[in-house]
Amino acid sequence: MFGKRKKQNLQKEAAHKLAEADRARRAGNLSAAEAAAREALEIFPDKPAAALSCLAAVLNDQGRAEEAFDAYQKSLAAEADQALVYAALADMCLARGKPDEALYLADKACEAAPGLNIAKITRAGVLEQLGEEEKALEELSLAYRVAARDADNIAALTDFIARRGVLGAGWQDGEAATLAAFRAGAMEGHKLAAAAGEILNAKYAFAAQGSEPENELLDRLAEDELFIRLLQECLNIRPEIETFCTLLRRKILTEHGSSEELPSTIARLAAAIALQMHQNGYVVSGGGDEDGLLAAEDRRLGELVAAAGTGVPSAARAALLLFAMYRPLAARADADRLLDLPFGGEAGRLILLTVREGRELAAEAARIADLSAYKPPPDATEAAVTPWQHFAPPGPATLTAHLRRQFPGFTPPAWCGEASDIFFPRCGSGRAAVDLALSLPACSIAAADPSVHALAYGARRALKLGAGNISFTAGDLLPGTLAGRQFHYIDARNAGALAPAAETLATLAGYLAPGGLLRFDISWRERAESLRTAFEIGASRAGGSLEAARHDILRDGGSACAYLMRQAEFYDLGGCQGLINAAGQGGASAEALAAAVSHAGLHLIGQFAPADLRARYRTRHGDDPLMKDLARYESFMREFPLESGGMFRLFCRKPE
Repeated sequence: MFGKRKKQNLQKEAAHKLAEADRARRAGNLSAAEAAAREALEIFPDKPAAALSCLAAVLNDQGRAEEAFDAYQKSLAAEADQALVYAALADMCLARGKPDEALYLADKACEAAPGLNIAKITRAGVLEQLGEEEKALEELSLAYRVAARDADNIAALTDFIARRGVLGAGWQDGEAATLAAFRAGAMEGHKLAAAAGEILNAKYAFAAQGSEPENELLDRLAEDELFIRLLQECLNIRPEIETFCTLLRRKILTEHGSSEELPSTIARLAAAIALQMHQNGYVVSGGGDEDGLLAAEDRRLGELVAAAGTGVPSAARAALLLFAMYRPLAARADADRLLDLPFGGEAGRLILLTVREGRELAAEAARIADLSAYKPPPDATEAAVTPWQHFAPPGPATLTAHLRRQFPGFTPPAWCGEASDIFFPRCGSGRAAVDLALSLPACSIAAADPSVHALAYGARRALKLGAGNISFTAGDLLPGTLAGRQFHYIDARNAGALAPAAETLATLAGYLAPGGLLRFDISWRERAESLRTAFEIGASRAGGSLEAARHDILRDGGSACAYLMRQAEFYDLGGCQGLINAAGQGGASAEALAAAVSHAGLHLIGQFAPADLRARYRTRHGDDPLMKDLARYESFMREFPLESGGMFRLFCRKPE
């Protein structure tokens, strides 16, 4: 009897340790999670399956793939038919380049637990890698129909459609999943935009629309939640949808330009297009008549705002200037207090969004260090900040796990498993910096940028998302309050826009602690020259108007403009600004970049790259797995300019 009770107590103690390991893993403390899992294994070795699978998951997060694989196999040996373990092993086999073995394991996971969503998602991933894309989509659709509220099912189906499109005639499950992702607000905006674009094209064939839309179509679109949400909440990266919206805008302006009130259908569409213009920063020009209407609206609103002496921020002004339904609002003497008015409907929502955005950004400026003492350089301009409403929470990790995932084949230094100081120069609106702050709760993140508006946006997002381990400072490469500090890791992916690259690299190397790591992205010279040529074509007759410049670029048809138009960043204002910076900076050649790295006293480890690009490069250059040979990679970029992005993404280390 006592022996049975003792065994039960040991089992409970082991279960407590496994719960402790799970909490530590979720918090990103992988060393504590590993210790707790091993303790559970020692406390109750009679039934080790659960402890072994927990330990394997922690080891996999740490990047110790071989040890994790062995632990999972031991767990299966102790207890068969563990669907989650089969699914984890299938993922690992897929990463090892063994899809047939991965499919066998995924099938075993589905057999062990037919209703387990993660098993179906894993099997779909394997089928996709085997080229069975339609079967993969069927598997994901089935999983979604079985559990339509499951976050993993929603994300998996939406992500698949974003990458692969709508296969066949069935898009209803994909639409429902994408709408669920929109409502949850937990997916990255570009993925949502891509998925929504694929589904809407399947429904409405926007690419085939060559004239102003019929009223019947307007009624359908005004009630189509996916269409409205795409325009209101995401950057539009689909040129055919953008062109359709230009036709729609023209119709609204020509038929309702003098209206004091708009029908609800038209008002809903007008508000959505106005917010889309604010998101993208520009829309394809529609021609002389439309441009004249827009110019007249712009002048009229300017007169009204000036007469009222209001403080309406530029974002609200951009939203207001297009449509007649905003005229009564702009004409009010108390237009500077728009935020306090009880507006309803889409127009009211738009006004509240834009005005509140401007005021919250201004309020968050108080959270930025060095703001009162900071004086921007004479040539500094306030860059446009593109919102990123949809945020996918990052998984728990240490810097070790983060770097292993980002840079397969690299063994991070021992200090990466502990608390580290990390710096983001030229952080922009802070997206990558806030992501990493949430991923690495034990690390201290410092972010800096010359744009106070961008920093205020980042500070506000960090506050809302609960990232307390990040600080923002107004300044350039190393602002005043950070002077004298050294950092373990510097993510300078945006600093490549500064010229010359050799000086920037040398400056950043001075801020690295001995043994520290640096990421530095810079355009390839030929890419920068192509971008510059295209932008010069657009600027030749634009008169300073980005919209007019884009119109000329779209109709040019030359190779440089075609290359620019194929860049995803071209279709949003923030990304387009990055392309302009790359063109102005001039890029770098492999030879000059290798010399700059050496001059800075750094050792090149290799280059960051997506898994599919890395795999393609390895098929040609198996002896250079980390892409360290810059001259060879330059030749690869010349052959695959779009796939590679035309970028050097360097990963360097400072000697001890």
